[in-house]
Amino acid sequence: MRLFTLFVFLFFSIRIFSQDIYTSEYRSSTDPKRFYNEIEPFVNEEAFIKSDKKLIVFSGSSSIRFWIGLKNDFSSYDILNRGFGGSIFSDLNFFIDDLVIKHNPDLIVIYEGDNDIAFQIPINKIFEEFKNSHVKIRSKLEKTPIIYIAAKPSPSRWNYKENYIELNKMIENYCEKKNDTYFFDSWSIMLDNNGNIPKDYFWKDMLHMNRSGYEVWKKKLQPLINKILN
Repeated sequence: MRLFTLFVFLFFSIRIFSQDIYTSEYRSSTDPKRFYNEIEPFVNEEAFIKSDKKLIVFSGSSSIRFWIGLKNDFSSYDILNRGFGGSIFSDLNFFIDDLVIKHNPDLIVIYEGDNDIAFQIPINKIFEEFKNSHVKIRSKLEKTPIIYIAAKPSPSRWNYKENYIELNKMIENYCEKKNDTYFFDSWSIMLDNNGNIPKDYFWKDMLHMNRSGYEVWKKKLQPLINKILN
């Protein structure tokens, strides 16, 4: 009996200890304040003064931040790139007023979810943060169109394939039910006819896209943007 009691005690002690470690790592890796030095210039900047062109604010993780040719790709519009690499949905939500809302854009384009999955944050928590981003925007900008770009496939994170597919489908279903909210399927457009990812879309790290990858996005995203804004 004593051995059984000891076994039960050790079992639950290990479980609780493991959960505490997970919680600690989760909190430390997702503290938005880690981005403050990068975000500070955006926080202190004045709201963008619109020209005759319509304004689009792009925000999200490194797939936005490293889109070097963004302004040229959508030159018919004023473009603000407010991406910050390594971010997740909860980071975006923390800074969304200064990065996006204060500029009162004509269109918002968001890319998050990629790092969320790689951080192994539970999908239901990611989805809640996604919904929070929509609520935060709608609380200030009731009718501004929003495009959510699906988490892309990449060779370095292919082991999370099923998680990405599940999250993207949840986000797509949500967007379909909301006015002026659009889902851009960046997942399927980056796969070949055999369902594989062409490696020539990526840099050597097999995570971040090169110009070839962005060309695929531009080709498919441009008609959607034009349809929304014209």
